[in-house]
Amino acid sequence: MPKLSVSEITTKDWTFEQDVRGYAAAGLDGMGLWRDKLDRFGEQQGIELLQEVGLPVANVVDAGYFPRKTRSQTELQIQDTIEALRLTSRLSCDCLLIVSGEVGSFFRSREEAVDIVVAALRRLAPMADEQGVNLALEPIHPMYIGYTFLHTIADTREVLERVDHPRVGLFLDTYHLWQEEDLLAQIEAVAGKIFGVHVSDWREPPRSPSDRALPGTGVMPLGEMLRAIERTGYEGFYDIELFSEELWQWDCSRLLEECKRAFAALSK
Repeated sequence: MPKLSVSEITTKDWTFEQDVRGYAAAGLDGMGLWRDKLDRFGEQQGIELLQEVGLPVANVVDAGYFPRKTRSQTELQIQDTIEALRLTSRLSCDCLLIVSGEVGSFFRSREEAVDIVVAALRRLAPMADEQGVNLALEPIHPMYIGYTFLHTIADTREVLERVDHPRVGLFLDTYHLWQEEDLLAQIEAVAGKIFGVHVSDWREPPRSPSDRALPGTGVMPLGEMLRAIERTGYEGFYDIELFSEELWQWDCSRLLEECKRAFAALSK
């Protein structure tokens, strides 16, 4: 059976402790951990709580965001990612999600921005190897332009091929990628390099940037996408990540049960 986790942003109004205990009580296989929630609770306390409850961490969000607008800001983001690597290892998790940065002012072109990301990942990859952690680069839908400049699997493959390290791969988010041309072929092309998967559905039309739908309740061909991912040999977590002004109003325990029901229906 596929391993199901839920990202902590889905239960936005719960605390870290509520997430850990609530996800375990719901019978989830794991949790997508958000660093800001853990920071507010306390890192050591959080690690001890996860061990007490026996809830695995599926992935750690968020890190990267390079390049920034200046070289010094970019270096700060790289140092932050090094700290995130250490945290991910301490959590006995093997997947750190990386997002590329914004198009800034100290480089002249997209090509130069790609060079900066490639150089940063080459620098980080040996550290990731030492920590036993994979760096999973996530492309983001073009409607978030200005937030990041890597939008497609092809964009990301360009970076991965240049870095050429077994610890650097892809975090595939169904919400961001479902509109790509030849999507199933694109997924097949990254077989062996998928280190994490986010799952949600697309409401048509979206009412805001935070309007994701429960799996199976939108317009995406999610079943086909998940089967294509499975055919690549992916055996990791399927992490439901719901940015949704509507669903954030629900009772969190009910929402977790609906996540489980929706994913089970897709997995039949």
